[in-house]
Amino acid sequence: MRVAYATTFDARDVHNWSGTPYHMAKALAAEGMEVEYIGSLKRKLPPLFKTKQTIKKYLCDQRESPRFNCFAAKHYSEQVAQQLKQSKANVVISPLINPIAYLDCKQPIVLWTDALYAALLGFYPPFAYHSASSVTQGNEITAQCLKRASLAIFSSEWAANSALELYGVSKEKVKVVPYGANIESHPSFEEIQPIIKNRSTDKIKLLFLAKSWERKGGDIVLAVAKALYESGYPVELSIVGYTPKIEANLPYAKCLGFISKQKPEGKERLYRLLCDSHFLFLPSRADACPMVFAEANAFGLPCLTTYVGGISTAVRDSINGMTFGLDAPIRVYCDYIVSLFQDRARYEELALSAYNEYVTRLNWKAATGNIRNLLINL
Repeated sequence: MRVAYATTFDARDVHNWSGTPYHMAKALAAEGMEVEYIGSLKRKLPPLFKTKQTIKKYLCDQRESPRFNCFAAKHYSEQVAQQLKQSKANVVISPLINPIAYLDCKQPIVLWTDALYAALLGFYPPFAYHSASSVTQGNEITAQCLKRASLAIFSSEWAANSALELYGVSKEKVKVVPYGANIESHPSFEEIQPIIKNRSTDKIKLLFLAKSWERKGGDIVLAVAKALYESGYPVELSIVGYTPKIEANLPYAKCLGFISKQKPEGKERLYRLLCDSHFLFLPSRADACPMVFAEANAFGLPCLTTYVGGISTAVRDSINGMTFGLDAPIRVYCDYIVSLFQDRARYEELALSAYNEYVTRLNWKAATGNIRNLLINL
C-alpha cells in the first residue's frame, strides 16, 4: 500500500509539532506501507490580511488567525492536489486539517488528528480571542475536511465525540486510535522491573514535563509539592520544559528548564528522570491528548492528571495513573500520592500496569497496525 502523507511542514523534521508527524510517518512505513511525503507547502494569505489582523488586534483585542483562514487552506490543498497528479498513492492521510480541507483527488482521504476547531473554542486559551471571522472560517475549514474524508480518525474519544456532536459526522466514518509515544527506545520487560524497584523509598519524586505552565496545571503541582513538604514528607519536584517565576532555592522543587531529547545528552537526562520519578504530574486545565503520558508509561511511570479533554483515553484510573476533577483540593492529590508511596507493593503494581498500557496500547506500532487494517478495509 502506498500512502501520500500530507502536512503543511516537512514531516521528516522531528522538531515539527513535537515530533508527532515524524514518528507517525515512520511507524506507517514500519507497518509495511510505502510513505510518500507531501509537505513544506507555501502559505498564501488573502490581500490586506496583515492590515485586517492589526486592526482587529488593536481595536477589538481579537486575533485574526492565519491558520484558520479559508483562502490559505484552499492554497494548501491546491498544492497537495498538484503533487498528487504525479503520485501512485492508494490513499492520502494527514494529521492536519488544512492540507486536505479542500482537496479534490481520486484517492480516498483520511484524517488522523487529536482535536477539531469547535472543541478547542473556549477550551484552549489561545482560541479565546479569535475574531468572529476566524471562528466562522475555522469551522468551515473543519467541516469541509470532514466532508471530504472517507475516514476521520481521532486520538481520543473526546475528539471523536466532537466530530459526531459538533459537526454531525456519521458514526461509520469516525474511529478512535490513540497516538503512540514520541521516543526512539524504551526499556524491555526485563529492564523495567529493576527500574521500578530501584525508585526511592525515602523520597517522593514528582515530575512536571511540559512547556505550558498555567494550562498544564504547574501551579497545582507546585502547591502539592509544598503541602507534602510542609506536612513532613520528603519530596522532590523536577520541573522540565518551562521555568516558572518561583522563589529560588526551594527545598522541594528544582527547575531544570527545557531539555531537548533530540540531543543525546538531553535524551539520556530525560530518560533518567522518567526512570527515577514516581509520578508524572500534569493536572491540565485544557488538553487534547498529550503524548507525554504514553512516554511516561513506556518507563513504567504512572500519570497523575485531570479528567479533561481527551486525557481519559490515554490515562485510565488505577491502570496507568489517576485522573482528578478540575476542582480537586490539594489535599486530595496529597492523600493519593502518600497512600501509594507508603504501599510499595501497590505502587509497583500500578507502575508495571502503566508499562503494560504502553506495550499493548500506547505505542506507534499498535496505533499504525490499527490504521493499516482500517486503510485496507477502506
